[in-house]
Amino acid sequence: MAPGRHRKASNDRLHPYLASVWDKIRGTGAVISLPALVIAAGIVLIPTVWAFVPPPNLPADTTIYDQHGKLVSVVYSSINRMPVIYGQIPPVMQNALVAIEDDTFWIEPAFDPVGILRAAATDVAHRKILQGGSTLTQQLAKNLYLSNRRTLTRKFKELFFALKLSTIYSKKDLITMYLNDVYFGEGTYGVQAASERYFGHGASTLSLPQAALLAGLVNAPSYYDPLINPSASLARRNLVLSRMAKLNYISQPTAQAAMNAPLGLNPTTPLGNRAPFFTQFVAQRLQQIDPGVGSRLYTGGYRVTTTMSWTAQQAAQRDIAAYAPINGKVKGVFEPQTALAAINPQNGYVEALVGSDSYSNSSFDRATQSARQPGSAMKYFLYSRVIQDGYSTSAVKNSAPVRFPAGNGQWYVPHNFGDVYNGPLTIRRAIALSDNIVALKWMNTVSPSQMISTAHAMGITSPLANNLTTALGSSSVTPLEMAAGVAPLANGGYRVQPRAVLQVRDSQGHVVYQASPPSRTSVLTPQTAFVTQNLFHAPLLNQNGTAHNLNAILQGRPAAAKTGTSSLQRDSWLVGFTPQLTAAVWVGNDNNSPIGLTGDHGAGPVWAHFMADALSNVPPTYFSKPSGIVTRTICNTTGLLANGCCGSTSQEVFISGHEPTGVSPGCGNGSRFSNSGSYGGYSNTLQSIIHASGP
Repeated sequence: MAPGRHRKASNDRLHPYLASVWDKIRGTGAVISLPALVIAAGIVLIPTVWAFVPPPNLPADTTIYDQHGKLVSVVYSSINRMPVIYGQIPPVMQNALVAIEDDTFWIEPAFDPVGILRAAATDVAHRKILQGGSTLTQQLAKNLYLSNRRTLTRKFKELFFALKLSTIYSKKDLITMYLNDVYFGEGTYGVQAASERYFGHGASTLSLPQAALLAGLVNAPSYYDPLINPSASLARRNLVLSRMAKLNYISQPTAQAAMNAPLGLNPTTPLGNRAPFFTQFVAQRLQQIDPGVGSRLYTGGYRVTTTMSWTAQQAAQRDIAAYAPINGKVKGVFEPQTALAAINPQNGYVEALVGSDSYSNSSFDRATQSARQPGSAMKYFLYSRVIQDGYSTSAVKNSAPVRFPAGNGQWYVPHNFGDVYNGPLTIRRAIALSDNIVALKWMNTVSPSQMISTAHAMGITSPLANNLTTALGSSSVTPLEMAAGVAPLANGGYRVQPRAVLQVRDSQGHVVYQASPPSRTSVLTPQTAFVTQNLFHAPLLNQNGTAHNLNAILQGRPAAAKTGTSSLQRDSWLVGFTPQLTAAVWVGNDNNSPIGLTGDHGAGPVWAHFMADALSNVPPTYFSKPSGIVTRTICNTTGLLANGCCGSTSQEVFISGHEPTGVSPGCGNGSRFSNSGSYGGYSNTLQSIIHASGP
């Protein structure tokens, strides 16, 4: 039965109400003095405009939803309250509350004269304020604007506020505000938070016995707490059901059946902020989008739909906890720290973000606020420029001792990890081995300024030093920048802007922010993007690749990856992607001291397990191959077309028109890439790389 349906629903409501009031007054046997009548008349007749009532301002939880509409977090400053609109409060909850707290709510003006006179007589007899005689509207006025002190002054203010509220708001508005405001015990304010706490579901699905139980809590939530005093709670619930039957909200058999039902508790721990770093990131973005919303995020009762994928966010938090290296604590903070940022490369949605091993130990977000040297992970941008400039994929540079002028008569002498020299290397082989010497030679060829221009175009926003060592990651960037920067390689050459917020609704359900559709800017040709991403399969698929030990974790999913290790092993990185997800993982000490871990051993396990877990329910997808891509069999030592007697050959991908046309003049000379060398079996691995890119 709808709220208030037990009474007449016509315009003659008020007259029967006043008649019943007079009957009740006469029934009390009270002697009504002239002063009392004057006071009562004054209360009724004083213009309600005398009472200034500011708009209700209830501190309320903000609820955080992922991109699929799943509630993932509730954030609040001190009060656990989740507002709902009238349509989300079932009639059974409204009727239960009215039946036990104020059975004239739907027809009363704002206060109950009988209750006031009865309370006044009691107070006069005892010479102190003992009773309030409050209606739901008066209770709401007190909760919104006044203290709980029992004084005559407060009582008059309560009446004025109640009158004013009744002139501004409808009964539906008033009962909605009341049920969003009142305390239900267990730290919950409002019917939504209470329903979640006691029954494990929202208010909109409350059953009759559940609604009666919650209504019974209002009078004394601590005493009637069903988790502490179930017998008292049961008795109170059944009293509510009895009152509902008496007022014809429900039938007597229905009431009896509900009385026989168990309490039906399914207590849940308050949801809380389950993704604190992501929420913090959202708060920062909202501060930029709408400072008013951003400043009231924890008290404004907003509903924020984010770009988060709860599956990916859970995987990030779980895999950092499971696989991040931890050596101990420094000044109370675990070291080394780990940060992760993951983006959908197709639309720029930030799907997961974690800024440290533990938010409770350190709330500093290293994924977005800590710029560190990415090491060889910056080679993504170097080789994107090389391919964009038209150089052949199989072009060879020699990994051998070299020096570059550093100014003032000084020389810069680069080294590879382990001080090894790998001989003639095609680009794919140089990437697989993370050869620094070859990378610097290519940087010198295309020029630092051009490589930096490409990095900034692809999504890097931090300043980059205009020198050769930028190719090796000597300039600092954040994990979020790296995850965004490699997105063009995963999506066919388009830069996407990282975004975290899709929509914000206020506590009344009004949309206060709606994100515009994602935009993409072409920064690489589709052919350049395809060839470059294909080259970066090598660290995973080649048996000597720097990330080869991680490939099994991905279980054959097409992916590109690049390790990064800064000087003295201060920073460990793994940046990689599939067509559906890009992710950057950083591991390092806050004080920038060495951690003794390379990219594959520090950040690598977290990245690989995260990618596998975040995409566990997503079918593997090949990178889309555009037109204008050709394959050729090349000689691995020369990069030219195979002549039938090369010691090692492989298939390579090229942008049409940039494939080699010359035939290798001779056979291999026993280099590192011959079949008998330590790079044996590379031809078969390259075949896997080519085919992993799809048709």
